Amino acid sequence: MELISQMQQDELFEKGYPVQLPVLDSIFAEANQKQFNYSFSLYNKDKERIDSIGRCKHPNYTSELLPIGNKGLQYLQLKANIPLLPFIGQQIWPLILSLILMVFVVGCVAYHLLVIRRKDTLLQQREDTINGTIHDLKAPLNSVVTTLSWLESTEANAAKKKAVEISRAEVRHLVCNIESLLVTVRKDRKRLILKKEETDIPHLAEIVKNSMDALYRTKPHTIEIENRLPENMKVVADGMYIENVIRNLVENALKYSDDGVNVKVTVQTADGRLQVAVLDDGWGIAPQYQKKLFRQFYQVPRGADRIRKGYGIGLAQSKYIIDAHKGKLSVKSAEGKGSEFSFTIPVK
Repeated sequence: MELISQMQQDELFEKGYPVQLPVLDSIFAEANQKQFNYSFSLYNKDKERIDSIGRCKHPNYTSELLPIGNKGLQYLQLKANIPLLPFIGQQIWPLILSLILMVFVVGCVAYHLLVIRRKDTLLQQREDTINGTIHDLKAPLNSVVTTLSWLESTEANAAKKKAVEISRAEVRHLVCNIESLLVTVRKDRKRLILKKEETDIPHLAEIVKNSMDALYRTKPHTIEIENRLPENMKVVADGMYIENVIRNLVENALKYSDDGVNVKVTVQTADGRLQVAVLDDGWGIAPQYQKKLFRQFYQVPRGADRIRKGYGIGLAQSKYIIDAHKGKLSVKSAEGKGSEFSFTIPVK
């Protein structure tokens, strides 16, 4: 419709009927009701003014040259002096309502921020309390481990010695769980401080093997350690944390598998770095879950008959420790075919 109207305007102009400014002025005046002064100016195709109507000495609004028709044969321009007070008067209630709404929204946001801040403070206080309590548990438990180690070395009775060995393995497992909690909780706030020294990695693997054999004594399994390192080779690392990583990987292999599982721990060098790989023939992990394995508190969804007690912090802690050693922790797995978790760290 607009296009047709413009074409009609061109046709009328070519027939000698230009725009009638008095008619336009009367229509606009009726709509304006003398609210402000204005004037209309008519321009030719060269944009020269050829006619005007109305008075407006000091316009505060001037429109662009508006073409009449499609051929650009005529242009119209409006100049007006629009008083601000009536305009503001018309807009005062929308402005007041907008201001009230803005104050309400700002108040709601401020209230929620205050609530969030209070909850964050309480959460931080609770976290600090839990961290302190967990940390305080480590010292007496380490003393228990030391005492049990002494009793095991001095006990001559084979049955009692085995019982002490099992107790020491379970207490050491508890200490490792506590350390995992501490490492995981402070991951986002504190950098892990490593106590690096020359470490016998195969020896750590043997310690883990003995501990897991005692801890999982009721589950048929085999743990094999293959040491491919040069004789007496030592690696500069934090022995306690690396032992925790190996322990987590071996325990997961035993936990998420059927009876008779075979676990193989391989210690070797690859591209000038230490590599420790833990291979098992357990349940395996479907591809869609593997990228989430190293997130805090994540546990792979399994059927009701395969649910095992866990907190989802072992692999998150392991990755944090390996990252602190400037290493890499990775996984290769297929559901029903077992898994291989491996990590590499610098030798020195």
